[in-house]
Amino acid sequence: MMGENWIGQLATEIKQKDREAAEDYARAQHYAGVAVERGRDFFFTVVQCLQDDVDALRRELQGDVTSAEMALERVRPDEVRITRARFPWVDARLIRADDAITLDYAKGRGTAGDPQQDRVTRSFAFRVTGDERLRVEEAFTAEARGYETPEEFARAVMEILFSVRDGSDSARANSLNGGGDAANVQAA
Repeated sequence: MMGENWIGQLATEIKQKDREAAEDYARAQHYAGVAVERGRDFFFTVVQCLQDDVDALRRELQGDVTSAEMALERVRPDEVRITRARFPWVDARLIRADDAITLDYAKGRGTAGDPQQDRVTRSFAFRVTGDERLRVEEAFTAEARGYETPEEFARAVMEILFSVRDGSDSARANSLNGGGDAANVQAA
């Protein structure tokens, strides 16, 4: 009898003191499941938007001296490759893995450089809000930018890859001037 009382007291103590941690854990597990499940659909829509954007940009540049071969290739269900031959040249991969998206790219002005050098990796994480909406936030940055819709995120990817700004058009420029993506450069 005495053993049962002791066990009962121990169980009561665990229920009282560890309830909040257990509830936080259950909520985090639920949100992780939501991110993985809804992340698939989010990524699928991002890829559709990127295809539309690549096609639209190609059409806009057609006939211009800056026109160049440009493509979006579906490598696997959770990976696409975006390339452009020149003005600017771009070699990029967008990869979804469970609760994250990685944009790995190299780009530069002029004709194609070496896509193995000066690669930049930017990481984005799926976040589930309290009302269970899914969004994407840039990871590992002091000021994480967030994207509420696949369309917003696709536009951001296109701007990262194809925007030609002085001092920010290549990973080398960023790493030399300490700006932009330099903190995210990974050694090849």
